[in-house]
Amino acid sequence: MNDELPDRLRVTAEEFDPDADRMWSRVAEGMRAPRGAAAPAERRRLVPHLALATGAALVLIGGVVLFGQGLGLGPSADPDPAPPAGGPGTQSESPSGTEEDTGGETTTSEGPSETGSSPDGQTSSEETGGEPEAPDWLTAQGSIDANNTDYFSQSVVKFRSERALTGLTVELRVAEGGGLVVSDTWTTDDNLFQEAVVTSEDGYTVLRWTLKDGAVVPAGNEYTLAGQFDPNGGPRSGADDSFTVTATDEDGGTGTLEGGF
Repeated sequence: MNDELPDRLRVTAEEFDPDADRMWSRVAEGMRAPRGAAAPAERRRLVPHLALATGAALVLIGGVVLFGQGLGLGPSADPDPAPPAGGPGTQSESPSGTEEDTGGETTTSEGPSETGSSPDGQTSSEETGGEPEAPDWLTAQGSIDANNTDYFSQSVVKFRSERALTGLTVELRVAEGGGLVVSDTWTTDDNLFQEAVVTSEDGYTVLRWTLKDGAVVPAGNEYTLAGQFDPNGGPRSGADDSFTVTATDEDGGTGTLEGGF
């Protein structure tokens, strides 16, 4: 009898399957029963019986579980279970901050930049839409000779370039007034300049000098170009006169200066 007891208890423990849902359902039904359905005496009897039945069931379940654990039955809880080994279908996260190598190449495309300037770094008048700016390497000034009389007047244009010039045009515009007549023209270097071309344009007498073919104006020198007139009516003030100097250096850079008297 004693030898069969462990086997019988083990079988009983394995076969025991308490229906907790059914037990709690019965408890809930008992609690939902109408208060007037049973007399106070009957309710006092039902509550102790229900408590005793529930307590007995819990004690029986606990005893069977403890007995089964003592015999080595049932699952054992391992506080530090080993992680499962990575099988063929296991995926692992790559370390943060790394990227998958796709084997492709990254290319960067940059379009051409538009600077609006010429290759030599000078902005042309066509690009800016205005008149060419006066260059810092060219200077010029105009003046009226102090010895003007009723019968003689002289207008003078002086210029200086810090660059050698392969092209040059100097224009002197004199207000004609009442019968102005050109009497002579001259320059400080006739080997460089052609004789002045004289024209009449919109009420002005225009004197225009250009360089001779192949002539180059050396850098750093000052040159004078002048026109002499018979004012035919008294000394002239030159307030309405003007000049323009347009120069081209050996590198193709151009500059223009305009001024008055």
